[in-house]
Amino acid sequence: MDTPTTARSRQCSFTRTCRSKFLRIFLPPSIGLYCCALVPMTCQAQNFTSVPVGVPYDSQRVFLQNNRITELRVGSFGFGTQVLWLFSNNITWIEAGSFSELRDLEELDLGDNSHLRRLEGGAFRGLEKLQSLHMHRCKLTALPHDLFHKLYSLQFLYLQENQLHFLQDDLFSDLINLSQLFLHGNRIRTLSENVFRGLVNLDRLLLHDNRVRQVNRRAFRDLGRLTMLFLFNNSLAELPGQALRDTQGIEFLRLNGNPWSCGCEALPLWEWFRGARVSSSELLCSSPSPRRGMDLRFLREMDFALCPLPDPGTLAGSTTRTFSTKTRWWFSKHKPQSQTKAVFEKSSETIKAFPFPQGKNNPPIRYVKVERQKDTDREYGERYVKVERLKVRERDELKSYQRKKLEDREGGREEKKAQEERTESEGGRVVEILNNKENGREGARTGQAI
Repeated sequence: MDTPTTARSRQCSFTRTCRSKFLRIFLPPSIGLYCCALVPMTCQAQNFTSVPVGVPYDSQRVFLQNNRITELRVGSFGFGTQVLWLFSNNITWIEAGSFSELRDLEELDLGDNSHLRRLEGGAFRGLEKLQSLHMHRCKLTALPHDLFHKLYSLQFLYLQENQLHFLQDDLFSDLINLSQLFLHGNRIRTLSENVFRGLVNLDRLLLHDNRVRQVNRRAFRDLGRLTMLFLFNNSLAELPGQALRDTQGIEFLRLNGNPWSCGCEALPLWEWFRGARVSSSELLCSSPSPRRGMDLRFLREMDFALCPLPDPGTLAGSTTRTFSTKTRWWFSKHKPQSQTKAVFEKSSETIKAFPFPQGKNNPPIRYVKVERQKDTDREYGERYVKVERLKVRERDELKSYQRKKLEDREGGREEKKAQEERTESEGGRVVEILNNKENGREGARTGQAI
């Protein structure tokens, strides 16, 4: 607590606007706090250990940054300010309801309080007009589920450079007017399905410099108005295409600095980029080794031609595959001539597969194991799982089998032709011998007659 002598020795500066000119006067708190209403009050760097008493109720802006305030309790603020700066103090605890009397508060800055670390639920109760909230660099490790309850007017939320590991579902569900959310520089690992639910007006979402490994395919389903998404410098190996399809208005996308896997799991993201009109960073592949260093966005269509259809029940979501004319032509030459459509229950069984029509030029029937799935997701409806194309091994086997048959056929033709030639040659010899014999006989007869 400040002693009366210390309080009298400290001076607060007041700024009054008068006819477009600024007049700065320095008065002791005992005088200034009672005569300077309706003006901003700045008492920064005065070594206060608690909120000073006697602040005029009508003070529009109160600046208490760079002091040594340690706690905020109910009743600490007996004034109706609109702007309150408390950054760079030593705040360690904020009692629930501490700001409940500040009904007109629009901006609250609690940043750079490195000893805060945790907040109680209801800490911002009553701030229904709050528009901007700063809590950056406070070493926060967790946020209570009801921390932002009823903050309907909040538009800017700064939570960057803390130590957050996890964001609870529906944490931001009441922030229906939030425009910008800054979460970069934390330790967040996953983005669950309902983590951003309710943020229907969000315009900017910054999640870079975290440890994000997994993004649920429906994590961004309420972010239809999002224009800027930063996810660079994380640990993402894949990103569901469905997640980005929900961000219909995205304009700026940064995904660099992630260990992207460019196998079949990258197909949904590649398909999304093919139809998107967005300013994007590069996406360098880390695996597989043949594609390392390549940009995922510029892979060829044929690089994914042999990938199976995505399972609608997985995080990757479901897509409708559209191939170019060239690829469709390739499949028209190699696809099975007959396909079976059916609704399958979720099971795994061994069935007879007829990858090509039966005939003398085709290999015998093979047995393959097919996973039969029935999509239970109501939003996407029923889908059918069907075999659309041949595996590489089956295709090669078919080609080699047909090639062998063709070679055998050509070899048979050549052998038959050679045999015919031999037959003709042997027939000619027989005729010649017979002719010689006949000539010999006639000669003998002629001799006898003479």
